[in-house]
Amino acid sequence: MQSLTTALENLLRHLSQEIPATPGIRVIDIPFPLKDAFDALSWLASQQVYPQFYWQQRNGDEEAAVLGAITRFTSLDQAQRFLRQHPEHADLRIWGLNAFDPSQGYLLLPRLEWRRCGGKATLRLTLFSESSLQHDAIKAKEFIATLVSIKP
Repeated sequence: MQSLTTALENLLRHLSQEIPATPGIRVIDIPFPLKDAFDALSWLASQQVYPQFYWQQRNGDEEAAVLGAITRFTSLDQAQRFLRQHPEHADLRIWGLNAFDPSQGYLLLPRLEWRRCGGKATLRLTLFSESSLQHDAIKAKEFIATLVSIKP
């Protein structure tokens, strides 16, 4: 659990730096050491923030826990259009559920994303605003303040 606390503190330090009052996307990635026994699903279940989404690849090599939404999409087309508008962030992931009809779904760009791929993990905070990243950074700090440790 110490790894998570340290990673969140690092995110807050990044958010305390000068962030422009301009529109755009900013991604902050913090390496997350896997030395602690971190149970992403239990941590997610302990949170009072929604939406929440958990995914694990069948072979267990990749895992993700996402929390909060900075923007939502009701169709796969909307989500893909958003990603195409931001080619400078080619590694952004949209998470959620898609109906058999791709024009219906619940997809989101998460505020916070913990992702493990093999033996490496990252905690990612995403800022997005059509008017002011600085304002969204304030919201992100408030968001982080609501997070809690795993409940026994």
